[in-house]
Amino acid sequence: MAALSQFLNLDVVLKSNSDLGALVRHLDQRVFVLSDQKFERQFFLVLELAGKDSAQDARWCTQQFLTIIDDFQDAVLDLWKGCTSRTFSYGFEGGCDYPALNTTINADLLLQIGRVGADIGITVYPYRTD
Repeated sequence: MAALSQFLNLDVVLKSNSDLGALVRHLDQRVFVLSDQKFERQFFLVLELAGKDSAQDARWCTQQFLTIIDDFQDAVLDLWKGCTSRTFSYGFEGGCDYPALNTTINADLLLQIGRVGADIGITVYPYRTD
């Protein structure tokens, strides 16, 4: 059985000096909260798209999150803008067979990510047989 490289997921990782609870409540069931923690006066929030379509491909997930952010009401947008760090964190499994994975985030999506003040992170997980 081939072990191909593949896109796993997109997490949005937020760090803030302010409680992000209102942002979580606003997102309701559109996202799944992977982590919501406070550590030494810093709030950390990790979000993933909810639902069975959450791992379609990197572009689709990016567009879904951008649509969610564009729908933020003013108070929630202020929380977003007040974050000390906003990262679109892409996860990939490395695989051990050809062909190589080729994924492109086009210039338009890059501009949109920049417009919302987010960075891009990429994690490639080693292939596991389990």
